[in-house]
Amino acid sequence: MPVAKDKYFTSSFQYSPIDQAANIANKRRVMSIMGALSEASLAELPEAARAGYAEDVALNATHPINELRGIDAGLEQLWKPLRRALPDMERRENFVAGGRYRDANWIACMGHYLGTFAQDLLGISATRGVVHLRFCEGHELSAGKIVKSYLFLDFLDLMRQAGYWPLAPSLGREMRWMPPRTLDGVILSPQDEARSQQTIETILKMHAALGYYSGEAPTRAVLDEMEQARHWHPNFMWYGPAGIGTTRGLKGYEDYHQIPFLVAFPDRGGSAQGHFIRIGDGYYAVTGGWGYLRATHTGGELFGLAPTGKRVRMRVMDFYRCDDATIVENWIPIDVPHLLLQMGVDVFGRMRHQHRQQGTLSASDWLIHHRGTEVSPIK
Repeated sequence: MPVAKDKYFTSSFQYSPIDQAANIANKRRVMSIMGALSEASLAELPEAARAGYAEDVALNATHPINELRGIDAGLEQLWKPLRRALPDMERRENFVAGGRYRDANWIACMGHYLGTFAQDLLGISATRGVVHLRFCEGHELSAGKIVKSYLFLDFLDLMRQAGYWPLAPSLGREMRWMPPRTLDGVILSPQDEARSQQTIETILKMHAALGYYSGEAPTRAVLDEMEQARHWHPNFMWYGPAGIGTTRGLKGYEDYHQIPFLVAFPDRGGSAQGHFIRIGDGYYAVTGGWGYLRATHTGGELFGLAPTGKRVRMRVMDFYRCDDATIVENWIPIDVPHLLLQMGVDVFGRMRHQHRQQGTLSASDWLIHHRGTEVSPIK
């Protein structure tokens, strides 16, 4: 097809065929690794990590953990603090899909960690009650071990459950993410190859249509140029991260996410080269990028912030469920604390500052003592 007539750039899509038996085995292997890391005793945790991770594993987690290299760093900065905070933690998966991308095997998982919040985590005050921590992940598996992971943990939502909120009220509804309506998101049976390819192509056509945005004020006419109504089910569910919230249908999506986002970042854009995952698995699909989406913050009101003029990079994943022709559900983790940090707002710093006001050290003394030690944006 000539590129000039290829409206959605479908000639550039690259779908890798999947060995179904191997794909299912890979999914079970990742579920086993992550289950052991989540539920083994603290004493057994190092053994579980070495059984599941390559020695030089690359772990990329949401702010303030960020990029870690090697098993020891992963244990000390991610798994041990998390397991101490939720000592009775259990892992509940609502979505497990797999496929090949760029000659590598990828498994994507989404769900919640559930447990008693018994010890502070990253400065978030323990509640001594039950909490759920949203997780969304992409894992590259090689020779039975995870060699690279992207881990989206919604720490901002955990703050909310702990009774602290550092931002203006979210435009969407803050709520626990629902599992797929069909309750079949943990895909452990063979999937039709043609169906899997059609699903990821449905997603990539929608992505291409988003690129039609002119950068002008998002009026009805400008929004219609992106033709989103063609790609989404009329009553689709859009599950956003804490700070944005959940919406339903095209109007809810436009009013509570798309329009505020376009106003804030009118020049936003990315490329296929920035994705670390693009897979279709039956009626499900997953895409994701770690800083590939870039924009300039030139408009106001998103997160209650005035425009800063700062250039930002966004860490984002998308988990999708489709029907035969449209997208029905979309779960979208975004590293909101990392994005806000680049916009001049350190939500963890705000939390520590406010908590100090109830401590023995005054807020002003604490600020002077810690001046220059706050976390700086990742370049």
